[in-house]
Parts: sequence; structure tokens; C-alpha cells
Amino acid sequence: MLPIEDVYPQLVEQLTSHKTVLLQAPPGAGKSTWLPLQLMTDQNFKRIVMLEPRRLAARNIAQFLAEQLNEAVGEQVGLRIRQEVKVSSQTRLEIVTEGMLTRMIQQDPELSDIDLLIFDEFHERSLSADTALAFALESQAALREDLKILVMSATLDSERYQRFLDCPVVSSQGRTYPIEERYVTLKDESQWLMQIAPMIRQALSEESGSVLVFLPGQKEIRYVANALHSELEQSPNIELCTLYGDQSKAHQQAAISPAKAGQRKIVLTTNVAETSLTIEGIRVVIDSGKRRAGVFNLRTGVTELATLAISRASAIQRAGRAGRIEPGVVYRLGSKEQFERRDAHDKPDILSSDISSLILEATVWGTNLADLPLLDRPSNAQYQQAKQLLIELEAIDKQGKLQPLGSKMQALGTEPRYAHMLLKVQQLEPEFSGITRLACYFLALQDSKVKSAPELSSTLRQLQYQAPPQFKKQLQYWCKRAKVHDDGSELAIEHIAIVVALAYPDRLAKRRGQGFVLANGAGVQAHSEYWLDTAFLAIAQLGGHKGQTIFSATEFTPELLKPVLPHLFCAKTVCEFEQKNSQFIHQDRVYLGQWIVSEKPSSTPLDQAARSQAWLNVVKQQGLRVFDTLGECASLLVRLQLAAKLYPEEFSPCSEADLLQSLENWLAPYLNDIKQYNQLKKLDLKVALLARIDWQKQQRLNDLFPERIKVPSGSNIRVNYQLEGPARLAVKMQEVYGMSDSPVLCEGRLPVLLELLSPAQRPLQLTQDLAHFWKTSYKEVQKEMKGRYPKHFWPDDPATAQATNKVKSRM
Repeated sequence: MLPIEDVYPQLVEQLTSHKTVLLQAPPGAGKSTWLPLQLMTDQNFKRIVMLEPRRLAARNIAQFLAEQLNEAVGEQVGLRIRQEVKVSSQTRLEIVTEGMLTRMIQQDPELSDIDLLIFDEFHERSLSADTALAFALESQAALREDLKILVMSATLDSERYQRFLDCPVVSSQGRTYPIEERYVTLKDESQWLMQIAPMIRQALSEESGSVLVFLPGQKEIRYVANALHSELEQSPNIELCTLYGDQSKAHQQAAISPAKAGQRKIVLTTNVAETSLTIEGIRVVIDSGKRRAGVFNLRTGVTELATLAISRASAIQRAGRAGRIEPGVVYRLGSKEQFERRDAHDKPDILSSDISSLILEATVWGTNLADLPLLDRPSNAQYQQAKQLLIELEAIDKQGKLQPLGSKMQALGTEPRYAHMLLKVQQLEPEFSGITRLACYFLALQDSKVKSAPELSSTLRQLQYQAPPQFKKQLQYWCKRAKVHDDGSELAIEHIAIVVALAYPDRLAKRRGQGFVLANGAGVQAHSEYWLDTAFLAIAQLGGHKGQTIFSATEFTPELLKPVLPHLFCAKTVCEFEQKNSQFIHQDRVYLGQWIVSEKPSSTPLDQAARSQAWLNVVKQQGLRVFDTLGECASLLVRLQLAAKLYPEEFSPCSEADLLQSLENWLAPYLNDIKQYNQLKKLDLKVALLARIDWQKQQRLNDLFPERIKVPSGSNIRVNYQLEGPARLAVKMQEVYGMSDSPVLCEGRLPVLLELLSPAQRPLQLTQDLAHFWKTSYKEVQKEMKGRYPKHFWPDDPATAQATNKVKSRM
């Protein structure tokens, strides 16, 4: 009996009385297999759709469930994944993945005839799963109150998810058998891969049963397989299998099936086997603690695969594979302390990936990202990058409004870059014969992950005549989608730069020094042996450190692309001051993104407005220090900032940053007659600054923050204002005799610190309470000063004495 059976009545009851339910069930509970089949068999729901995040798991679950009914997939149990759809009028339980559910909701927001949506292994938080759940919740709220949603996983952050979904939680016990944890410490983290084969040997000698080994990717799988090859040749009772997403069905099935009688199996796998997949006979798990994940670089727009440490939740998932049939063992690479320091959960895709597909889906859905019910929200930087890409792909306009091509792109059900390319090449086919077939070759190369030479065109030529099976499979798929026949004729390779530009307009690059600069302004590194004299590159594959290494590209000329992608090119008349040569540059330029395609002297006269704008740009770049008169304005700037701080309802902010942001408002009128850089430097900044406020506010500023204060001696003493702390007034002590209290500024809001000086202008006392000083510390000062400065007046009662700036003999 599976653990999920114990909570089944409770789950059905909750689904009956609530719209949404959260199910937490660890590995082995039966939530992905027994539960959906039982819900269908009991006829609690007429039609169920279950989302699986991985194609391998979806295919195997569908196959397993169909076998339980002695049926083929496509009858009562259906399957809908990329390149494989098996459904019929009999289908009552459909397993879907790869964004398929999102497409179903977009095409039919009411989800007609569907009673229950199940989101399996939701903790994996793929972008497509987040998108589909958001749309499902909106459909449920606005169109289908009777629609039920079941979100389930082995390692959910239950409290957080429950708050987000506002629903009850049903918890099930997990594996039936205990799992012993063993930790293998590492002396050198960089040598972690070399430790895997010895761990496998140790597990084989210490434990019985088959072994499941989790590794980050295919490269590591090949390394470990080679390390074990010679000794396994001597052990006929041990079978070595590999399991990863890009394998054929036959290879995957061989890895999943139980070992033959009297034999043991070693399965080297990626994290495809982490969830919703049962591998028969496994009772030992070896966990490298690593995974391969995409790390998105906002600057270059590249998602680069990186090897990362897994979270504790993933580690628990992996260990769960060992306790399905009997007590098991997990060997973890690293110490227990390292394990406990791992993140609790893996970072969701929505926070670490290109979200252009999500924005396009939301736009077609008729909403914006801010209004979608999302558990986590991407950053503004992610949003701006994705929005700019969709503008370049002609899916939306600058205001974010959906364009006709954007609707067609979304309907294709593939990523926006590929969708844009496919639709455009079909439009261009009459003029550029063979470009659609060439695009299919390019897409097959991208999807099959076949290694490409740096020069893209040579790789495609070679693949036409000598291609591995995975490339041929992808080529057949894309040719079918594009409705084009691969007739074996020569590829129209001369169009390859257009094909690349249609998918990667942001990766069009211009030479800069020894490297190149992308259309978005990011610098990238060229290959040391290729494109040495090339001015422009269309980059197909970009990655490496910080996503800045060109792996595959081809040369192009802007003249070739301009008729095809005119919206990428922007003509501007530019007026700039070049300080090096002390001259204006007045040019007509054509830009592609941030780099200049062409430039020539402008055909229009240099007008006053353009010149003033150029001076404003100089000030924005250099700051207020460009003005020689800045020093004379130091006190005024501080007074204006204090006024904004203490009287925000009367005075606007006046920091340098605020001033530079509003140059057009206050500085531009003073630039009309400026024709030379030296004239700009000598501009009277004080006049321009005061002109920001009207005459009444200028008077108010002088009343609140006077430049000078008149003291009892008749002298007008300059006030030194500071942004933090009191104003300072440095004055000879004799000049404030007769002043009983410290001066007051800003209606008492700003204290004044008196710096009382000796006749030789040396500090004697700092005080903000003059009356207290006269009564206390003054006596000590008087005693000392009488001896040092006998010619000066040192009265016994300074609070009532006559102030003076003279010696006694001249008073």
C-alpha cells in the first residue's frame, strides 16, 4: 500500500470543498502515479490534465499509467509533449509538459471539459510551470469557479506556498523504508569529479543492489563511465547505463528497466532522475551534490550553463530514490556541515532566466507582469532586458503593445527568438530562395547541441552531408514545422547572416579594438584565429566567462540586413563636443542598437538648440566641476540643499544629482550664446542656480539662511553652513559681548555653533549656548586671556558689556 492512499479520502474531500489544494508528499508516496489514475478511475473528475516539468518523466508516467489499464498511451491516458502528442476522444487523463499547458490555456481560457489541473513536482519552478499556474489561477478566478487546481511536490516550502495560494495543505508520508546517510569528505573541491568513481567502487563493495549516480551533465557522465570501463569489463554481473534528457527512448528505457536476474546496475544520470521517475532495483544513491543550470547574463543576453551546488531540498529528493523498495543508502560527496550550509531550495527560473517568453505570453493573455499572480517576481532589470528583446523581435512596440507578428509568434509555441525567425524567413522566401530550409538547419544545430566550428557557415555545410542522429531528428522536426522539404540541394548559405540576425538581433556585433561590441553595448571576445579582419559579426553562440566569448558566428554587412530588419536601424543627427580637439561634431549617423553603422557631416545647419544640447551633455558627463565658478557657489548650494531638507514644501531638492537630472530646466537658457568650451567653464553658475527659484523664494532663502550675521560689534560675520550638523559662526569673543543668547536660524530649526576666537583668531571656545558659557567657563578664559592679551577688553560681565573689535585704548 502506497503512503498516498492513506490521505486519499482527505485529499478528495478538500478538492471537493476548495478550489485549490496543496499536496506535500515525499518521494515514493505515489503522488505522480497512483493518485492521478485513482482520481480518474473513481470518476471524481471527467478530465484531468497533469503538468510534468520534464519530458522524460512525462513520457514514462504516461506509459506506466496506460499499462496499468492494459492500454496504449493515447487512449484513456494521453501524452502531450514537444514532438510527441498522443491523445484521443477517449482521453481522460492527459500528461503535458514543455509549456503545453500554457498553450492550452491561451487557446481556451475557460479550459472547457477540464475539471482538474495537477501541477506535479512544482518545486522545480520552471518558467513554463509558473506561467501556466498564473494563467490557471486567473482562469479559475474569472471564468471557471468550478475548476480545481492541485499543486503538489515532494519538497514544497509549504507555508509560503499556502499563503500564496490561500488553500489547505494535505501532507502524506513518503518513502516506506529508511535511508542511511554517508558523507565522503573532499580535501580539494576542484577534484570532486575524480572522487565519484572511487565512491561507486566503495558502494559496490559495501552494499547490495543497484546504484544511481547523480552527476551534473553528459560530460561528467562520460568521464565517470570511462573511469569505470576497464574494471567493469571484468565484472559481467554489473551493467553500466546512462540516463539524460537528450538520449533516445531506447537508451532511456534500458536505464529505467530493472537489472537482469543475478545482475546489478549502475545508472549514471543527470537530475532528470531526481523526481517523478522510478528506476527499478535502486537501493544506493551516490550524490555528487552538483547540477547543471542556466545562469542568465543580463548584459549579454546569454544563458550560460554552469555547474552549481544543489539545494538541501534537491539532495533529499535524490536520496529518496534509494528507499523505494527496501532500506537504502545515500553517499553524499562533501561533509555533513557542507550539506547543512546549502540553500534550502533551488533558485526558481523566474528569478534567474530570460523572461521574454513570459512577457510575450502575458501580453497575449491581455495583462502585464505586475498583475499576474506569481509567487516570485522577476527584477526590473530582467523585465527591461526582455522587453527590449521583444521590441527587436517585432513582438511588441515600445509602449509594450502587442504587434500582429507577436500574436503569431506566441501561437507557434516555441521560444520568441525561434518563432520570429521562422515567421520572417517564410515571408522572405520569395526574395531569398532557400532561406527557410537554411533556418531549419540552423535551428536543428542549436537544438541538437552538436558542436559547431567558430565559422557557422562551414559547420552547416558539413552537417548537410555528415550529420549525427540527434541533428537529423531535430532537422526533421523543424522542417515539418516550417513545412519545407529537405531536398538535398546545396544550402543557401549566403543567407546565414540574415537567419542569425532574425533570431539574435541583440548579438549583431561591430569590431572594437581586438574584440567586438554587441548592439546593446556589451563587449565580447573574438576567437584568436577567426574573423581577424572582420568588421561585423552575426553571433550564433555566445558564452564562456560572463557570457563574453564568441563560439560561433558569421560575417555580415549592415547593407545586407537593413532591408530585412529596418526597425533595428535608427538615423540620428548628433551634435557633440569633442574636448580632445575642442570642436563640435555635427553628424548624421545611423545606429544599430548602441553602435554606429555609418556617419557623415550633417547636411543640416548647426542650430542653437543642438549646440545647447551638446553643452548639456558635457555638463552631464563631467558634473558641476566643469564650471570654474563652482567654488564661489559652494555656500549657496549648501544653503539650497538645507532649505529643501528643512522646508521641503517650499524648496525643491538641490543635490548635484538633482541638478544634473534637471539641467534642461535651469541651465539650458544660459547656454544659448556659449560657443567655446572656455566660455562654458566661466559661466556664472550662481546666477543660473538662483534663477531656479523666484524672487520671493530668494528673499525667503536669505531670511532663513543669511550669508552673514551682524554681531553686537557691528561686524557682519559669514555663516559657514554644513549639510549635517549646526551652522558655524567663527567670531572674536570681544565682538559678541552684550549678546546674551546664541543666534537663531531657520526659525529655530537650525542650531548655530559659535566658535569664539582670541584676538589672534585662534579658537577659544565652541558653544551652542552662549548664555551658559558666560556664566561658567568664561571666567577661566578671562583669567588666561588677561595675561596673554592685556591690551584687549576682558570684562567681568560679558553678557552686558559693550562689544568691540578694537583694543581698550581705542574704545
